[in-house]
Amino acid sequence: MPEETWEVLSSEVALQHPYITVIMQEVRLPDGRVISGWPIVHLRDYVNVVALNEAGEVMVLEGYKHGAGRSSWQVVGGYLEPGEEPMSAARRELLEETGYAGGDWQPLGSFVVDANRRASVAHFFLARNVAQIAMPDHDDLEAFHVNWVPIAEARRALRDGRFGIIAYAANLALALLALEEV
Repeated sequence: MPEETWEVLSSEVALQHPYITVIMQEVRLPDGRVISGWPIVHLRDYVNVVALNEAGEVMVLEGYKHGAGRSSWQVVGGYLEPGEEPMSAARRELLEETGYAGGDWQPLGSFVVDANRRASVAHFFLARNVAQIAMPDHDDLEAFHVNWVPIAEARRALRDGRFGIIAYAANLALALLALEEV
């Protein structure tokens, strides 16, 4: 596969907000064409965690997500703090949102969310044998219910759309593949 890169001729911040930055670039393609107004979007990088209890059930959060405009099954997730390592963020988010911790952790990969505009990097994890050690400490904007479902039910939910957000669906699909390898 040939290594092609686009030469950035200029960059200008078009939108600056604590949660999103949009940069408009002028770029030169490898064939010499110049494109003006190419948007690069920077959202905060984040983590998602598929958590299993000692019985092998999958933790499912069910609640409303405004970007989707509906309630959906979810996995634990949240933004990385500045300078925070993804594994540390994943452990912190699991504890904050649910009060669960411990277990055996496996990184499942880090992925750019939008191949053309960047958006953010999603870091996916699988945590087996987690146990509740505290009460949840999540903010009021994230109202959800924690449920435990058998792996077969999570697999069905992946196919029938109950996991209606691609990051959660991708994390669960990767976790299911990792569980098959055991």
